[in-house]
Amino acid sequence: ASPPRADSAMRVLVHPSAAAAAARACTPRAPELGERGYRYPRAHRSASTSSHLVAMFSGHRARQHRRLSQNVQSTRTTGNGIVTHASSGRTDDGSDEASSTTCNETNGDETSDATEPSTSSTLTFDQSFRRMWTRADAYHVHAVSGGVFTVCGAGLLLVWGKQDIDFISGGMNMDPTSLTLWPLATFSLLVAGVCAISGVPLGRLRGWRKTELSARSTLFQAVLTWQALRLGPGGELFSCLDRDAWAFCVSPFAWQTLTSVYILLFTKDNKRSAALVALGAWLFGAQVFPVAAVLSASGGLEQLQQIRPELITVWVHSLFGLVWLLNWSTFGASLRARKIIDDDGYRKWFLLRPSLGWITLFALDVAAFGPFTSVMEYFTSLGGVGLIK
Repeated sequence: ASPPRADSAMRVLVHPSAAAAAARACTPRAPELGERGYRYPRAHRSASTSSHLVAMFSGHRARQHRRLSQNVQSTRTTGNGIVTHASSGRTDDGSDEASSTTCNETNGDETSDATEPSTSSTLTFDQSFRRMWTRADAYHVHAVSGGVFTVCGAGLLLVWGKQDIDFISGGMNMDPTSLTLWPLATFSLLVAGVCAISGVPLGRLRGWRKTELSARSTLFQAVLTWQALRLGPGGELFSCLDRDAWAFCVSPFAWQTLTSVYILLFTKDNKRSAALVALGAWLFGAQVFPVAAVLSASGGLEQLQQIRPELITVWVHSLFGLVWLLNWSTFGASLRARKIIDDDGYRKWFLLRPSLGWITLFALDVAAFGPFTSVMEYFTSLGGVGLIK
């Protein structure tokens, strides 16, 4: 057999399926019986070695091609010559996710589009649900507890807001020192704590940044939950942290500052969303810091209960709303990380509009309960800290 020509080798490289045929064509005739000491010619040995190398390389490409073909589930053609391939894969958190690859065809040339695909055109409801309902969540504790708190918390906030409106309009009488549905609020806060703690192990499966986000959110939520329970009925059970209230309450804000600096300077994350998260976290301080100052002062809470008991009710409502807002924004961050929503949707539905709702509830509480004699007193007393001596 003669050595393979150059054009034959090129056909093998382009068409992996021709590798076997090329290898057979280049294999020399076996020596007949009785031909001891038979040696192939030097040129023939060189050609045979080259053909085997080509066959090995082409076989590797053929295996890659078969593996890619097995992963492709469907090919969907849309208008204007855009072809979208949806392939299934296993996520690092154990769930089945659908990764999307968008290719633009122009004059027969196919180029990869590195931009993120539009979630509305690449993800169905079933795909989005499977990305969140992961088997890595043991017994789905994280998902179920998060859903329960989202529904119960939103319902409580709406009830409190409606009571404020009815009280302002004169439609009902309300004791400004009582906390409506406090047992349900306590249960919701405990469920939110379960959701936060159970989410930390899941973060480890998606990389250190997801772990950091879960741990940071958990610390924020621990501060807010402790303050709300401490101010509510039976809060004496949680008075063990009063002496270290400032150190405990400031720690998540320091952590958030370091994380925000890292994201803004050393990552390619959306800078606008990162700046809004940092700003929103520090706005939490407008509620957290006055409560920390009162709890850390000796007899501060008892004194405030005597002179402005309605302010404590406003604070509890506000802290509960911040816990809900924190959980909702963290849930939105998970949706964004899984490419279920984009940055615009995250800012609109999980940061700006929910924050506006919390501000609205705080304004309704202040108008209904009247903890301050004027708007100016709110600022001059630093949110209520200056009311105690």
